[in-house]
Amino acid sequence: MPQLLLLKDQAHASNVIEQLEIESYPHITDKKVREQIINRYIQALPKAPEKPKMSAEDQYQAQLVRMKGGG
Repeated sequence: MPQLLLLKDQAHASNVIEQLEIESYPHITDKKVREQIINRYIQALPKAPEKPKMSAEDQYQAQLVRMKGGG
């Protein structure tokens, strides 16, 4: 669930940034240039924290679930 919210926030942020760039630079009609501008902003954003490492017991339980066909 948190990952879905993060993706939703990133998509929303990307849309807002794109609109800001379009409004700021209306003479840029090339889609490729706009994408480069957006990517420049996205790369400047802080990276999401890494998922915490699973303990040996958690890894074992996850493996059991996968072996039983649960994921």
